[in-house]
Amino acid sequence: SIGFSDFSTEEYLTTLKAGWDQFEGLFNETWEPGCRTRYNLWRFINEMKAGDIVVIPYPYTFTVCRISDDVIFTNETIDNNLLYDWNNEKVIIDEEQPNYLKYKDGRIVDIGFYRKVEIIQSDISRSDYAKQELFSRMKVRQTNVNISDIGYLVDDAVERVRRNQPLNLKEDIIEKAISTVLESIKAIPNDQSFENLVECYLRTIGGKNIEKPAKNESPTENGDADRIAYFEELKVAVIVQAKKHIGITDSWAVEQIISYKRNHTTDDYTSLLWVISTCDDYSEDAKRLAQETNGVRLITGAEFAKMILNAGLSEINI
Repeated sequence: SIGFSDFSTEEYLTTLKAGWDQFEGLFNETWEPGCRTRYNLWRFINEMKAGDIVVIPYPYTFTVCRISDDVIFTNETIDNNLLYDWNNEKVIIDEEQPNYLKYKDGRIVDIGFYRKVEIIQSDISRSDYAKQELFSRMKVRQTNVNISDIGYLVDDAVERVRRNQPLNLKEDIIEKAISTVLESIKAIPNDQSFENLVECYLRTIGGKNIEKPAKNESPTENGDADRIAYFEELKVAVIVQAKKHIGITDSWAVEQIISYKRNHTTDDYTSLLWVISTCDDYSEDAKRLAQETNGVRLITGAEFAKMILNAGLSEINI
């Protein structure tokens, strides 16, 4: 909602929607000529469209909504059953001034125009999820402002809330560094060096007695693995197939590691199967086979870069 009850009639709304000259003429006639607040009303009535995202700031939180349609309600057309103020207190039409609302005790309240929205995410903590530029924009004191240039920060906040991933310095540094680390990983000269990097990572996260299985003469029948790391405390063995690929990694990598597990034992250790690739993504067949057959974990180049950053670089010595 927005104020400007002086204009909250259907007759006025028609003029306000007719174009800037008509809008400004009516505004100057009814209010103080040249008043800067007229841009807030213009934006609310003529610029906001169905599907636009709206950020509504509160003292410590903010809510993100989507405009449902292009209908604009006035105090003449709004459903009276919906008339509650921002403190959830009931208001009613003032019979003496029909384009105004009032509380039961007679106090006038200025609401004026309304647009229907759907809530995308409510009560988002400013301090935990709003990056600095979005945080600063929510301090703007005018009624509304176009922040389309930082819309991606609104999307980021909503996504972080849904992942329960509040902002912190470490996470911010890691997110910014992923592309740089991935570029370095993709520049590794050969398969052997990439396998050595995987071994360094496994050692960093606590893997012991890391094995380099002999290459099989018949990988289709016996499968293939590049490294096996044992985690004694957990009694877990991580079996890894490493692929230095560009673009998409197909299901062959998954088939290899599944076949290897089928034909080899890790004694009393529980086996986890990983495919780590420098790829951008895995084929749909690879994803389906990994999920349906043995729960193989598929790790892309970007995810592996983030894993390395989270673990630290102390053991990376290739």
